[in-house]
Amino acid sequence: MITRQVVLDASAVVAWLMKERGCQTVDKLLPVAVVPSSALAESLYRAVERGHALPAEELYHALLVTGIFVEPVTESDAVRAAELIAWSRTQDEDQLDRSLSLGDGLCIAVAERLGLLVTGGDEYWETVPMAAEYVPFR
Repeated sequence: MITRQVVLDASAVVAWLMKERGCQTVDKLLPVAVVPSSALAESLYRAVERGHALPAEELYHALLVTGIFVEPVTESDAVRAAELIAWSRTQDEDQLDRSLSLGDGLCIAVAERLGLLVTGGDEYWETVPMAAEYVPFR
């Protein structure tokens, strides 16, 4: 049985799919990674939207063969994500672009529930009061 070590957010998965900066780091993490189903959906549509040659279903299968595990989002994840997003939106009303998105909140909530590290590409996450450890992939 593979021990899962990290939750990947959509930016990490997209970086791998699009061969962007940080993709080598993500490549090493994939066999021990979890991606929330919400982040999977975001990753697939963003890669297609940005011009990836493969359709979403083929990208999904390309990810699965790496060993990544897709984790369903639970009701408790949704509640925790709402708390995190609400907190982030109260920090600086002039900079809502620096608040957490729905996908961000769900990634963090899943990482907290599973007791895993979480990785992404947004330095803002370092300021979020979360129970999971954040490690940027770039």
